[in-house]
Amino acid sequence: MSLYAELRRRKVFKVGGAYLVVAWLLIQVVATLAPQLQLPDWAPRLVTLLLMVGFPVALVLAWVLDVTPEGMKAETSAVGNGSMYAIAGALLAAALGWYFLVPAKEEMGSESISGAHATAGTTDSQPENDSDPISSPASIAVLPFANLGGKAEDEYFSDGMTEELLNVLARNTALQVAARTSVFQFKDQGGDVREIGRTLGVGHIVEGSVRRDGERVRITAQLIRVADGFHVWSESYDREIESVFALQDEIAQRLAEQLKSTLGGDSPLQARASVAPQAYDDFLKARALYRDRRNILKALQLFRSAVERDPGFAVAWANLALACEVAAYHNTATQQQLAGDRIACMQPAIARAVALAPGAAITLHAQANLARAEGRFLDAERLYLESIARDRTYPDVREDYAELLSSVGRMADSAEATRELVRLEPTSPLFWHRLAFIALVTDDAELVDAVVARIATIDPTFLFSLTTPFRHALCHGRMDAARAALERAYAATPDAVATILFLFRWSQGDAGMDDQLARELLRTTYHVDSSSLLAAMGDADLFFQVIGNPRDRDKRYDSFRQLACPSAAGMLTDARAHALLREAGFEAYWREKGWPPQCRPLGDSDFECRPAPFEPLPAAARWLLESAGSNGQ
Repeated sequence: MSLYAELRRRKVFKVGGAYLVVAWLLIQVVATLAPQLQLPDWAPRLVTLLLMVGFPVALVLAWVLDVTPEGMKAETSAVGNGSMYAIAGALLAAALGWYFLVPAKEEMGSESISGAHATAGTTDSQPENDSDPISSPASIAVLPFANLGGKAEDEYFSDGMTEELLNVLARNTALQVAARTSVFQFKDQGGDVREIGRTLGVGHIVEGSVRRDGERVRITAQLIRVADGFHVWSESYDREIESVFALQDEIAQRLAEQLKSTLGGDSPLQARASVAPQAYDDFLKARALYRDRRNILKALQLFRSAVERDPGFAVAWANLALACEVAAYHNTATQQQLAGDRIACMQPAIARAVALAPGAAITLHAQANLARAEGRFLDAERLYLESIARDRTYPDVREDYAELLSSVGRMADSAEATRELVRLEPTSPLFWHRLAFIALVTDDAELVDAVVARIATIDPTFLFSLTTPFRHALCHGRMDAARAALERAYAATPDAVATILFLFRWSQGDAGMDDQLARELLRTTYHVDSSSLLAAMGDADLFFQVIGNPRDRDKRYDSFRQLACPSAAGMLTDARAHALLREAGFEAYWREKGWPPQCRPLGDSDFECRPAPFEPLPAAARWLLESAGSNGQ
């Protein structure tokens, strides 16, 4: 009888297969629980060794023992004994050789409370993901870390840790990193990480937890392979919040080491400086408010507190500048007045960010926003593109770049930029709104409706989306449709829409509207639709007073879009429109980059603009919507 047949007869294959399945499960359980149980770092490796040693032992026992109706008996046949023992010996030698001759990777994480932290390098910017990430093991997503501190108000800290780790990983040129909003849709959702990984289109998942205790933080992180759910790596870290940046860099470095076979070599960057604990706390709270566009005044206050506590906190300075820029869009009239001059708010913050981190993507983004606010559109475009090239996983700058392109009349280019934006961040309603804005200006009703429907699946309460049908009808002079759409938006969110509904009714001559109050609101409050209302009602004097208000000079980049709407046809040929477009920087940009359909040069020193429709969006813009929807993006 052959050895193979004898192995089958003695059920060695069945025993070996069952042992391997159970051992595999035990290894994964130990890898998962070791950080939570605070086991020493060598424990999972030792368990693996014991299971490997037990495998040849199990095979030998299956060979020499047989289960019979009379009980367990020893096999008496000597056929194949020598070969079986040789196989077992070889397996045992391989297990011991692996344990003693293959060194464990240097442990960088599980330090005691009093231990010092090791330094670790970081890596540079990340190329854009133009291929299907699931085909690459070097693609990764960081799921929102669980907050184990027991305090719901500390969610900002665990979320901030997740986002910062994601940002550090994105600086590795060899990694493809899932975007922030894509992963945060799974916050508190649970589920099989393999399914989540396939949904996100990545080869690996990082998940973990954060437990904060005063100025100390304990973080557990683990790397999971999506293909089979195997826990590739897991560690726990205990640190002072002051060294949180070094900790984030360290975790990212460890993750890169685990993926090194697929990443190839990398080039560590200079480690980031430490940050004052309270400054970091203020920063995370402020950024949470800023990202959700909630209470921008409070976000400004906290960003300022962060940089006062730690003047060397570069990313806080840059975020302060970005928050200054959006203050006009997300504040009431009183809050806008409290926020003060937005350009004056941006300038010193950007100067500090440039001095501290001149090449950072977020610094370049803030510089670009300031250039746009000051009418330096060519500089703004250059800086936006530099920021995108510096960090291709950073989405916010792409939204402002797409906005700039549409503001100067380059609608097709803006649609293409938006395509790249929503490919990177498919779950942000603000980013999809950029496409809706382009569609409404070009009067593409089908696309407007489709994008509004798409946004509703992400956030049915998103204000800009609720008011898009109104804005679309207003731009094209369809006032009955505008009224109906605005009243629907008011029914959904009365507080947010009350002011513009009052101004609309006033502009249409409705009875009982307070003329003095309406004019005071127009004088003191920036509202994105105020000048469009005045254009539609044909009040040129008030229109140019509002659109030329020195307080809102940082928003003059939006003036051409308002003038180019058909409802403003009588305004575009006004001499005051010509002066405004020249002063705001449009002429200089158009001479360099090309003219929109409404305007043309008159020699080398003058130009003229007349009413004309924008060209319909090319098929690529429609393909963007259809393909993104069908691919789950």
